[in-house]
Amino acid sequence: MSFEPQKLSTFSKKIIDLPDQPNMQPHELKEYFDSSPEELRQSHNGLCDALTAKTAASALGFSRTAGVPADTVQTAVENVQQQLDAAVMGNIPSGSVTGDKLAQDVRDRFTAIENAAKSEAGTRAGADSNLQNQINTHTAQIASKAEVICGYYDGDGTASRTIDLGKTPKAVLVVTNSGEMYTTSGATLMGGLAVSSSPVIHSNYSSPYGVEIVSNGFQVCVGGTYDRVGTNFSGRRYNYVAVI
Repeated sequence: MSFEPQKLSTFSKKIIDLPDQPNMQPHELKEYFDSSPEELRQSHNGLCDALTAKTAASALGFSRTAGVPADTVQTAVENVQQQLDAAVMGNIPSGSVTGDKLAQDVRDRFTAIENAAKSEAGTRAGADSNLQNQINTHTAQIASKAEVICGYYDGDGTASRTIDLGKTPKAVLVVTNSGEMYTTSGATLMGGLAVSSSPVIHSNYSSPYGVEIVSNGFQVCVGGTYDRVGTNFSGRRYNYVAVI
């Protein structure tokens, strides 16, 4: 039985609607006065019958919960019954076991596991941070490590020549392939160690430089009095080691 027909939105006969001097017989006036209470009585009795009917639960609303997703009392009862039947059969429905249903010692164990997991996560985060810092440090150290380029060039006799390395070195050592950097017999400069802002010079001449670091390489020369600067003599081979 539905509850909707039992709703009484208004009375069919209202005393306020009567004229100030009703033109009615006494029994008609009595019936008019009794009509509203009678309508209320019938509506109330109908509601009682609806509430006591076997189908009343299907019309009564139910606020859904996490464990009982139902909208009426009838479906909620049926849902709980299904969960009980499933539990008897050994199947525990999802969401039916909450923290309140667990024994205290079980809850304590779960709490200990949760705290341990949080502690481990914090420790792991700290270890990951330290590892990343070490990686960053090593990356910076590797980037700052010197690169060594070894090679040789054959002199071509030009007064000034640049040996291209593709990178600007910090230091360059040039020596002939016969092991000479300076000949004592002719007092000729044949090589030497040049560093940034400090080229190799002949002891008697300020220029030209024997070996000078320039952008992306180093410069060698032939010049000075009697060509006493000879880091690019034609027909001679020169070995070099450059530190980048």
